[in-house]
Amino acid sequence: MKASARIVVGLVLGSLLFSLTACAGKKEPTSDHKAKTTACLIRSEIQVPGTPEKQLAADLVEAQVVYGLAVREVEITRGAGSISTKLLSALQSGCVLMVSANTDYLNDLATFARLHAKMMVLFVGGGISEADQPANFRWVADGALSGAKLAGFAAAGKSHQQRVNLFIQPSYFQAKNIEQAFSEGLAAYNLITNTEVKLVVHEVTTTLEIRTHLKKLDSADVIAIFAGKNVWQGLTSFDSAGPVVLAADIQFGDTLKIKDSRVIASIERGTSLPVLKAVSSLLARKFISEPKYRVEQTLKSNLIVLRTLDAGVFDGELLDRLDSYKQGLIASKTN
Repeated sequence: MKASARIVVGLVLGSLLFSLTACAGKKEPTSDHKAKTTACLIRSEIQVPGTPEKQLAADLVEAQVVYGLAVREVEITRGAGSISTKLLSALQSGCVLMVSANTDYLNDLATFARLHAKMMVLFVGGGISEADQPANFRWVADGALSGAKLAGFAAAGKSHQQRVNLFIQPSYFQAKNIEQAFSEGLAAYNLITNTEVKLVVHEVTTTLEIRTHLKKLDSADVIAIFAGKNVWQGLTSFDSAGPVVLAADIQFGDTLKIKDSRVIASIERGTSLPVLKAVSSLLARKFISEPKYRVEQTLKSNLIVLRTLDAGVFDGELLDRLDSYKQGLIASKTN
């Protein structure tokens, strides 16, 4: 690849969930509540790239700093037996707020919350009807697909070659649905602007594969990547004059210590506020929400955002079109 080649890389989603326990152990804030009061991230031993877990872990560490409660992870291993037994053990050890995004545990957590009124659950993703939702169970929709639509629209708008290459790791969270949503965003841009930006889809599983593909691309190609760290981390081997990266889920200003200068924007989940609100209610002993706490539209609630570090990443015309497209999705209640 030529050093002067300008490639816009869209949606790089890291999959590595950092250790919440390690982060929590670095600080012991003073608190006026019981020492055993704990907020726990309930997750599986299998870490799937692209789920909300990474951001929820960061949100809980933020809640620790703000409110001084303990935070930790509760890992449910395969073959562990009854999930309810594992949840009960966590509750008995102080986990009075359980936060999760693993849809395998959605029904178990709802049942558990119904049986234990003096604790709370905050669940992000999946779907639960209001009739099946206990009053101490807070539910927030996940905006991954909405984010993919915005990314597809933005990638098409940044293309100068009338082509966008979309790289997807098969094990990525909702990979096929992400591909479809991205395609819809790109098609919406074509319709609005009367252009014909084409989409080329590739499946990749390793850094070597993505680097091999990149070397074959023309200058100014636009690339979108939905993959875990084992795929996208190899991009840093290119010099600073190489690809320009439009990323996602890299948590600007939070857990990212070193940002590649080519990373200009990121699609991010904005779940911090729901987590902080849940912790505040917990410490005020307001376990029950009336009406039931339900957030269904992620775009309207800024639960998914296209975040930039520097002004001018998108020119005024593209920025206006992006906002118009977003408002259209909100109006049509397309999450």
